Amino acid sequence: MEAISFPNRRYTPEEYFKELEKSEHKLEYVDGGIRMMAGGSPAHNRLIKNAFRKMDANPNNCEIFLSDSAVSIPSRNSYFFPDLSAVCDPNTEKEEAGIEKLLNPCLIVEVLSESTGETDRAEKFNAYRQLDSFKEYILIDSRKLLVDTYYRESNELWHIQSYFKEDQLVEIRTLGVQIAVGDFYEGVVFGEDSEKTKEE
Repeated sequence: MEAISFPNRRYTPEEYFKELEKSEHKLEYVDGGIRMMAGGSPAHNRLIKNAFRKMDANPNNCEIFLSDSAVSIPSRNSYFFPDLSAVCDPNTEKEEAGIEKLLNPCLIVEVLSESTGETDRAEKFNAYRQLDSFKEYILIDSRKLLVDTYYRESNELWHIQSYFKEDQLVEIRTLGVQIAVGDFYEGVVFGEDSEKTKEE
């Protein structure tokens, strides 16, 4: 995928939506700036499919959304496209303007890659935390067996857990289910370095 760069200036939301409408790629809006999202590797895409299949089978009255749905962060003037998100309020809040934009996700899942890992762990997590509805964050690494979960116990207290063995059960509190690490990574082939990590 050929990278597209945008001039370093502030865009209005209306300008962003126009660019998004005519673009063949997903574009994120970050405090007035526009950036193109990187394409996913086969491992990245397989992890999303596996996670969606397992989560959508046990939604616990939540609606699971794929990455075509953006999450709106009004306080950060930003729109992100997480790999998966879940809205558990029966009154799903959405903005309508060409794409589906969620305002009240409870759960967000991001699959980490070499180019996105730092952004997902820091910038996006900080932004998602501005949403009162946001309670749970799950990061699945596409380079090795590693799932990190964050659950908001109270306003500023987060419970953090890491899973790195195939038979460990990842607790997804929002959905009230446990999913084995191996189920997320079913059919995933790592690169040479990741294979060594997996075997160790």
